[in-house]
Amino acid sequence: MPEYTVVSAHLQKDRQVIIDLWRQNLADINHLEEKYDWHFLNNPCGPGQIWILEADGQPIGTTSLGMRPLKLGETLTTAGVACDLAVNKDHRFLQPALLLQRALLSTSHAGVRVVYGVPNPAGASVLKYVGYREFCSVHRYAKPLRVSHYLERSRKFGAIVPFIGRMADYGFAALQSFSRGRENARVTQVFPCFDERFDDLWSRMDSAHAALTVRDRRFLNWRYHQCPLRRYETLGLLTEDESRLLGYLIYYVEDHSAICADLLVLSGAEDLSCLVSSWATAAWRDGLASLSISCSDGALPASLLRLGFTRRSAAATTRSERSSRREQCKTLFTHERLSFREHAVTGGWYYTEGDSPY
Repeated sequence: MPEYTVVSAHLQKDRQVIIDLWRQNLADINHLEEKYDWHFLNNPCGPGQIWILEADGQPIGTTSLGMRPLKLGETLTTAGVACDLAVNKDHRFLQPALLLQRALLSTSHAGVRVVYGVPNPAGASVLKYVGYREFCSVHRYAKPLRVSHYLERSRKFGAIVPFIGRMADYGFAALQSFSRGRENARVTQVFPCFDERFDDLWSRMDSAHAALTVRDRRFLNWRYHQCPLRRYETLGLLTEDESRLLGYLIYYVEDHSAICADLLVLSGAEDLSCLVSSWATAAWRDGLASLSISCSDGALPASLLRLGFTRRSAAATTRSERSSRREQCKTLFTHERLSFREHAVTGGWYYTEGDSPY
């Protein structure tokens, strides 16, 4: 059995060692250098932290903590999002993973009030073992936009699929009103960047959510506009004179689907409906097959169901369910520093995919 030790990494000096470990062990190895600089060196909330696991003095694994500004009621604080648990194949058993997670929790920056993560099933076992609590479920909701994509995948109609698909798509669109706007003295607009209207929207947010990531334009520009990993589009809902922002939706495209990264509406089911309708119209015109939104429990899921979305993920409660082909929901885990006697997050957490590390 090798002798394991965990050391806190120097972000500049150990950069290449960490990237090499990522390249050997992470599933997504695209743009690793850009990802490192963006997430850990250029984060406006502060530089991240990384720990390196050594076996007999040789680096064999890593874990990381990215910084996030967090609003808890009326209080602003810093949260750390746990990410990039990567261990060489010969050392992928419980002890190395536990050593890394315990080091993260015990030596993370004193200003970090809450550590959170949304791990895969294997990582979830490790987080529970070291003291994280299961906070809430994160489910995925989807809405189809066109039928042709699914007909093509089924391969049942052969050469006439394109003709049948086009006919079905336009009939489905007419039924769902994807191509019709709503007349309610609201304007939707594509934003190439985040301007002062996003700061104004954030300043008008009340304390309806017990916890949510700060969404001012400084953070949004970093998280989405400057992100090197994918291209995001932003739809804003404005008053008729375009002077005030009422909400926004940020999404990206993957596998013929428009995937929502973040959605925030100040108030009103009508505004949410208008924004989602405009998103559906934009996605339809771009030839996309569906819409997809992942979010935590709360008021948003109920609104999505009213707008025609269906929940595609289900919580697994038994081993047989976890091993089935059904899509499983994710779980948001939290861990709070022991120096505080009471839980900082006692109510709901407004969590969207944009709160993930990448």
